Amino acid sequence: MAWFVASPFMALLLLSAALLTARLLLRRIPSINRTVSIVEANRSKPIDGLRGLLGISVFIHHTAVTWFYLHGSPWRPPPSRFMVHLGQTSVALFFMITAFLFWGRVLARGRRIDWAEFFVSRLYRLYPIYLVMFAFVFLAVIVLTRSPPHPRTVSSFKPVLQWALMFGTPDLNGLPDTGLLVAGVTWSLRYEWLFYASLPCLGFALGGTGHKSMAMASLLIAGGLLYRSIGHGMFEAGIVQAFLGGIVAAYWVRNPALVHLGRARLSGLVAVLALLGVVTFMPTARNWAATFGLTIFFVAVASGQDLGGLLRRPALLWLGEITYGIYLLHGLMLWLILRMLLPHALAISPPVFLIAAIVIAALIVLVCSVLYLTIERPAIMLGKRHYAWLARAAEDIFGVVER
Repeated sequence: MAWFVASPFMALLLLSAALLTARLLLRRIPSINRTVSIVEANRSKPIDGLRGLLGISVFIHHTAVTWFYLHGSPWRPPPSRFMVHLGQTSVALFFMITAFLFWGRVLARGRRIDWAEFFVSRLYRLYPIYLVMFAFVFLAVIVLTRSPPHPRTVSSFKPVLQWALMFGTPDLNGLPDTGLLVAGVTWSLRYEWLFYASLPCLGFALGGTGHKSMAMASLLIAGGLLYRSIGHGMFEAGIVQAFLGGIVAAYWVRNPALVHLGRARLSGLVAVLALLGVVTFMPTARNWAATFGLTIFFVAVASGQDLGGLLRRPALLWLGEITYGIYLLHGLMLWLILRMLLPHALAISPPVFLIAAIVIAALIVLVCSVLYLTIERPAIMLGKRHYAWLARAAEDIFGVVER
């Protein structure tokens, strides 16, 4: 069973279960169909389709990790280069998407960029579903430790604060390896915030955005985060460099001739070969050679390559829309079903594990679809309304809003 769990066959099986569930939701729920239609009309479909593929890939990676963990191995990447890259390469490409979208915004808006709007939108995009996840973690900690948290000193709040600020998953209330309740996925969020914090400074230095005060604040905050990481291992250069691939792509797509080149059939073949080369020959996605290969692949996707139409499939576009929830919550689902609800003897049984993994693949799509419609999307719209209200209030008080 171990070879199957860590093989492309397992990945294909779980991806198919997720896509089938998404396809059924598209047929049955009009609001989901309308959302996908908006995505198809207003955004880059290959980028959104890629995002959906990456979210499920991270889930598949952690499903394999869980199998080996249940059989006594430490929580670490499985002994399969393919499965390692389903995790590491997927996250690297996530970072490239982030850099591509937001550095592209810096280049497009220049001095007109509204940093207050940017950070308010990020807060309302990232925190609502994160708080849902954290609430479940907190509840699980109380159940597993059989006692509510009783912080007695200011330092006792530090682990909770680290969780709340997305800067770590320390043990809560004495529960060992609390972060494994969510498969440890929250580590990537501090890299996202480092990039966001750096944008005003980078935009001032390279993009001509003006906003000297924001650039200085950005420099101090990002510099402080990096200084704080020295000796604490908060940030790794091999991970941070993935953002460069997205920045390269943002410049690339601003040149129509390069976009035309990136969309060519031969370029699509080169992109796929570059991705296969990284997965086949690189032991990790966190070195310069892997970053170079992934950048070639991502530049092609950003130019409009859709892998023969795969990245334009409506089911995959919906997975792209809910992928943040999938990324944050799949670990909880794996933990709840495979480590809590199922007895250990059943969980390590190959047929039971296989069936459970398929069920979880479908459930995570269902749960995250509901949460997107009821929490994520309303929160995004609420953030826009709140920012508009704040902007009007600032204009009334100060007479002008810095743009």
